[in-house]
Amino acid sequence: MFLALLVSTLIAPADSWRTDRTWYDGLAEKCVYEATRTIYGVERRYEAIAYTNKELVDPERGVKSDGNEGIEAFKHHWSERVPTERYDYDFSTMSYTRVADLAAWKLTVSTQEDCGSSFKEVWRDDSKLRWSESVYFPGAGRREGKLFGDTNFFDALTLVLRGPDFARSGGGVELSVLPMQKDTHAVSFEPVRCTVVAGETSELDLPIGKVRAREVKLVKPDGSVEARYWFADDATPPMLNALVRFEGPQGITYRLKSHERLAYWKR
Repeated sequence: MFLALLVSTLIAPADSWRTDRTWYDGLAEKCVYEATRTIYGVERRYEAIAYTNKELVDPERGVKSDGNEGIEAFKHHWSERVPTERYDYDFSTMSYTRVADLAAWKLTVSTQEDCGSSFKEVWRDDSKLRWSESVYFPGAGRREGKLFGDTNFFDALTLVLRGPDFARSGGGVELSVLPMQKDTHAVSFEPVRCTVVAGETSELDLPIGKVRAREVKLVKPDGSVEARYWFADDATPPMLNALVRFEGPQGITYRLKSHERLAYWKR
């Protein structure tokens, strides 16, 4: 049963996945998922990879710092190649989330397929977020604007929701959520006030094996469910409450296939 007790913060307890010393081992978490996405009305099967690590971010340039100073952030990058009959669709979705308070810091989304490319970006500018996009579809083109208030990236919730205190207490929280930008088309940049509702734990049968996980739902104002997340019910290394299953818009699903820590940028 899901509960709707609302709390006001997403910050996890001090001793949690967010602050675990494992994140300072110089490696990155690599999660590989059996995945689906609906394109041209057909369910496509492929492999999705999520890389997560901590880095120091240059607050002025919004990129990885080249020194020992900066804002501590989680870099969460989804790499996905979806095959169709004609050609592949490539999606690269990277977010920076501030470690101290799990606040949205930066989002970049690029999509490529043989008909064209689209690029979307959101970045922190003092108390607001700025956004811009370049979408190749007719009627779209180049747009830009600003977001005010506390806005969360839908594309970062696979990280942000993995272990906040409200999920452990069996409650929920209201969030202002920027819609999923992992799309070749133009998507609204108007945040939606959603409710995140936490549920009970259960044992899932996944490609990686049996995993005990807890479910979390993202509910829209009209009561419909935008996405469902399942996170490992294990806050200790190496799992650290990692995402093990997901069901979201456009027929996107993930089921955990493998989980490891490695320096994936080295051979």
